[in-house]
Amino acid sequence: MKHPIFSIGIALAQVFAVSAFAQGEVGASKAPPPAAKASPEERAAAKAKRKAEGAEAIRQQPVGETGQSKAPPSATRASAEERAAARAKRKAEGAEAIKQQPDGEVGQTKAPPPASK
Repeated sequence: MKHPIFSIGIALAQVFAVSAFAQGEVGASKAPPPAAKASPEERAAAKAKRKAEGAEAIRQQPVGETGQSKAPPSATRASAEERAAARAKRKAEGAEAIKQQPDGEVGQTKAPPPASK
């Protein structure tokens, strides 16, 4: 009879101890003081100051640093003749790959590696 009562007592003590420690100490942390309301003029002045500081920081930041993007390289548009030649080359390579495919094989296969010059 002593063993079940002893076990239940230990379990109840642990439950109460956990809940007591979970609450923490009373008065350990103070609430922050209420923030003073700023007038619209003060807010506008602070915003202008932050904006000026940010612009100056960006000007002083070296090119390529984190946070500043590099300008993309200018793309040169291919002429119609160049595009037509590239299209014809791809079409010819595709036709050659189809011709080289062994009989009886189903589905797509890897294209042969391009011939090195």
